Amino acid sequence: MIDMSWEEFWWNNITGAHVVVSKVADGLLENKMVVLKVPSDLPWRYSMRSSIHTAFQERTDTRDVVIEVIDAVDDNPDDLEPGRFLLQKYASSSVSRGYREKSKISMQNYITQKHVIKNRILWIKGLEGTVVNKWIKFCKGFTPKTVTEGLFVLEIHGSVEPLESRFIEYIDFSECVSSYDVQLFNSFVLDEDEEIAYGSDLWKKYISTTAALVCDVDAEVSELLLREVDFRKESVSDGIARIAEMPDFSRRGSEDGSEHVLWLYRNNKTAELNYRIWASQVQVLFPVIEMERIEIIEKYRDDISQALTANHIEQYGEQITAPMAVELGSLCFMMSHRQDVYRYMLYISDKTDRERIKFLHECRNLLAHVSICNPEQVRKLLDKE
Repeated sequence: MIDMSWEEFWWNNITGAHVVVSKVADGLLENKMVVLKVPSDLPWRYSMRSSIHTAFQERTDTRDVVIEVIDAVDDNPDDLEPGRFLLQKYASSSVSRGYREKSKISMQNYITQKHVIKNRILWIKGLEGTVVNKWIKFCKGFTPKTVTEGLFVLEIHGSVEPLESRFIEYIDFSECVSSYDVQLFNSFVLDEDEEIAYGSDLWKKYISTTAALVCDVDAEVSELLLREVDFRKESVSDGIARIAEMPDFSRRGSEDGSEHVLWLYRNNKTAELNYRIWASQVQVLFPVIEMERIEIIEKYRDDISQALTANHIEQYGEQITAPMAVELGSLCFMMSHRQDVYRYMLYISDKTDRERIKFLHECRNLLAHVSICNPEQVRKLLDKE
């Protein structure tokens, strides 16, 4: 059993997410300023910062260093330049007033010499727009020799032009984390939580894949979706609709032009949502349909072989002669068209099998035309046994 919360598990055990944690901690241990680019809809951001703090503390002998989070907007309402802001916040009155802009010493060296941010790693969040480059340029002016002199982590949204500096480490969340990480994470959740267990591995694969492709890299919404939706009876969109109304997620997906699943839902981007569901169904359901087609052909191989010999059946403009090459559409065609007044081209004696072939063909047709199978169809495919 997993002995930690799912948010901790995400940041500490899932490869892509843990790479982010490790890279930030390693950058700080190398006495570098870190510029961390994250999406505005980052999952479990508080847990990320906590995991990075823990990873840093576990790898250093320096016990006096603390990580402090500063909101670039809320904590600096007067929009002071970074240096002046830090002097005002951390320096004594005499030190704060002592710096002169026209002096030969830079603001960064003054802050270092006066120990203004000694033993502090300042995590600056809420950085967007022009403020981003202002803070990056400021950090470039430092040449830290040890972590005790003070370091920065700049948590930014949006694009950024990296400045060349051996003292700055750039880390991009999107280059480390993908929906495959979320799919793996979903699999752990489904394996561990008996309340949302669906029994078969095929169901788990379908649910973990669908939630991951729909939610992309937002593991937090994905994990909630696993709990919100009864995949046997409901569509994924039903669960997204409920999550979109939850107060805790009112700001998630609020950035204009976002590709976040909640933004898509709130802005009626049904086609994109359905495309994500379709992509998961192609990955999981299409192979299920294909395996059943092969099973049916194996079961009725002799009958199908005789039908192909007695009739000219074409697929994609070419005559079929091998039973294994017969697609579901051709099976349905042969079952519904007569060879003569007395016989169908292909007679399947078992009514259940006849209906199953038609059903499989219907589902395959939907997927082939970029349409999605409804919850009842999914259940009939995955609950066959």
